[in-house]
Amino acid sequence: MMIDAQMPTRIVFGAGRLDELASLDLPGSHALVCTTGSARPERKALLGRVIRLLDGAEVEATVYEGITPNPTIGEVREACALAKERGCDFVVGLGGGSSIDAAKAVAMMMRQDGDLWDYAYTGSGGKKEIVDAAPVVAISTTAGTGTETDPYSVITKTETGEKLDFAADALYPTVSIIDPELMLSLPRDQTIYQGIDALFHAAECAITNRGVNRLVDVFALESISSVLTWLPVVVEDPSNIEGRTMLAYAADICSGYTQSLINTTSHHIIAQTIGGMFPSVAHGASLIMIAEEYYRRIAAFVPDELDRVGMYLGVDSCGYPAGQSFAVGLAGFFDRLGVRGLSMADCGIAWDDLPAIADAAVNRTGIADVDLYTLTEEDVLGILQRSYR
Repeated sequence: MMIDAQMPTRIVFGAGRLDELASLDLPGSHALVCTTGSARPERKALLGRVIRLLDGAEVEATVYEGITPNPTIGEVREACALAKERGCDFVVGLGGGSSIDAAKAVAMMMRQDGDLWDYAYTGSGGKKEIVDAAPVVAISTTAGTGTETDPYSVITKTETGEKLDFAADALYPTVSIIDPELMLSLPRDQTIYQGIDALFHAAECAITNRGVNRLVDVFALESISSVLTWLPVVVEDPSNIEGRTMLAYAADICSGYTQSLINTTSHHIIAQTIGGMFPSVAHGASLIMIAEEYYRRIAAFVPDELDRVGMYLGVDSCGYPAGQSFAVGLAGFFDRLGVRGLSMADCGIAWDDLPAIADAAVNRTGIADVDLYTLTEEDVLGILQRSYR
C-alpha cells in the first residue's frame, strides 16, 4: 500500500451551515464575490444573504456578477481588474463550479504578473508556474465539479475555443462551505449532469491510479456508490435533503479528493474540448455523449482497471469481453436516468465538426500526458463518430 496526500482546504459541510460564514476566521477584510448574474429570485436572495453574513464578519463585499456557465478569460480579466480597483484581498466563489473556478483564476491573477493564459499548462498556454494566489472561499450551490476541494480551475479562451486547466497548490480554496440546502432548487438536467461529472471524476481517477494510492480507490468507491444510490432518488424527488447531502458529499468532497491525488483520463479532455468549442453544451452532457464508445475503445488498454470500476457499478465482468463491464454499467445507469440518447446534433454539433474536435483534443489541448495508453487523432475521431447521433 502507498498513500500520498495533501488536502489543505478546510471543509464546512452540512445542511444549514452557510450561516457559519459570519463566524469563520476569514482570510481578509474585503472580498470580491464572483457569481453569475442570475435573475432567479432564490439566487438573488442567496447573494444578499452572503453579503449580510460577510458584513456580520466585518468583511466588505464587492460583487462581480458576470460569470457564465463556461467562464472565460475575459470575465476573469474584468473581475480581477475590479478586485484590484476596489482593494479586495480575497475572493469568494459563490455558485457552481463555474463561479468557483473563476474565483480561483481571479485570485491567481491578483498575485501573478502578466495574463492568465501565460499560466495555462496545455494548448496555447504559456506554461508558466503558478506560485501564488489570493485566498479563496468557496460557497457551493451545486454537486459536480469537486473544485471545492481540488487545486484546479477550468477557463475558456473564446478567441481560440480552448477550455483549459490551471492547476497549482495555491488554487486550493482556503475554506469551502458546502451546504446541501443551497442545492434543493437545482433543475433536473443540471442535477443529472453534475452527478455524472462527479461519477466520472471518481471513476477516471480510479482507472488512472491502477490501485497504487489506496486513498484514491477509497474516495472513488465512496463517490461512485453514493452517486449510483442517490442521483436517481434526487432526480425523482429534488427536495430530498438526504439525497442532496449524499450527492454533495460524493461530488464536492470525495471526487474532489480523487482529483487532488491523481488526474482524470482523456475522456474528460475530449469532453472539455467539446465545451470549449460549443460553450452551450453542458460539461456533463458532453461526458455522457461520448462515454460508452470511449470506454469500449480503451478496454484493450486497461481491461483490469475498467472491470474493477465496472464492479463499482455493480456489473460482474464474467460474461463480457475483458474491460467491457464499465461501459455496460454506464449504459444501464444512463438508461435509468433517461439520458442515454443524448444527441450531439441536438446540441448544435454537426458531423463535419468532429474532425476539428479530434484535432483540438489531441494536437492542441494534448491528451498524451494524462493516459496510461495512447489515443491517436484517428482514435478520438472514431470515438466521436461512433457516438454521434
